[in-house]
This record gives sequence, C-alpha cells and structure tokens, in this order.
Amino acid sequence: MTNGDMRYGRCGACGGGEVFRGEYVAQGGLRPAGAGAFGTKQAVFDAFVCAACGNTQLHVRLDPKTSAHIRQKLAWVPPQQGMG
Repeated sequence: MTNGDMRYGRCGACGGGEVFRGEYVAQGGLRPAGAGAFGTKQAVFDAFVCAACGNTQLHVRLDPKTSAHIRQKLAWVPPQQGMG
C-alpha cells in the first residue's frame, strides 16, 4: 500500500495500480460544511479514481485566491498525533 496519495499511481484503499486522473468541477463552489451557497468561483479538482475498487481522491487546484479563501472561510482541522 501507499501513504494513501493516489497522485503517485497506487490506490491507498486496495493497493491496486489502476489509478486514472480526471477533472471535477464543483458546481456549488468551495464553502464551509453546513453553509448555504455563497459567491465563490467554482472549485476545480484533480480527480484520481481507482478502476479496481472505485476509491476516489480529489485535490483542489490551488492559486493564491483559492488558498486565501480556504484559510478565511473553512474550518481548520488541527493535526492529530495518533488515530488509536
């Protein structure tokens, strides 16, 4: 298995090597969880899909404006030491 990052061509869920890249455009824009729609540009994601198990990862395409929007509007998730 990999560290879970499918951008390297290996599925973090099943370990398979059938990872394909596409593009996903979010229709509602990038917004805080539970919020209604608000005026942001549509977020464009690189989508990585495993053809063996269907596991999918989305990675937003960052530019300075999108990074600032994320930092100002979304909830920060602090790093955790362990999952046990």
